[in-house]
Amino acid sequence: PGVPLTSYGRGFPDVSALGNSYPVIVGGQLHLLSGTSASSPVVAGMVSLINSARIAAGKSPVGWLNPALYYLNSTITVDITVGSNKCSAVDCSGAVCSVNCCGSGVGYSAAPGWDPVTGLGVLDFEKFKAAMMGFTTPTASPITPPS
Repeated sequence: PGVPLTSYGRGFPDVSALGNSYPVIVGGQLHLLSGTSASSPVVAGMVSLINSARIAAGKSPVGWLNPALYYLNSTITVDITVGSNKCSAVDCSGAVCSVNCCGSGVGYSAAPGWDPVTGLGVLDFEKFKAAMMGFTTPTASPITPPS
């Protein structure tokens, strides 16, 4: 696969969360949701809880989060250093769940520090919240887009 960089030189993902088999109710039916559709709402929920706590304490919402994530980095995350996204699709539509492996040459491996599988790692909510309660968040991007 290609290198996961934006045109501004930023890699993704920024952080990770468990992304497999979240039980959700849709139209009264239980479904297991996996992937970004499962993990993104978890991180968004964490930020929402932190924003609520900040507002209750008379502070502003966190605003643009990325600079804070990279500044705080290992103080608020658990670094995932083992694993890959080479077998990332789980199909539980039948009687038995199956894993879709894309082959040994496709995908990325986790590594110490930022990597294209887990970003900075998994947020530790209590540490993340404590840090963000005392953190003054930036209001502008430190990145200047190319002209």
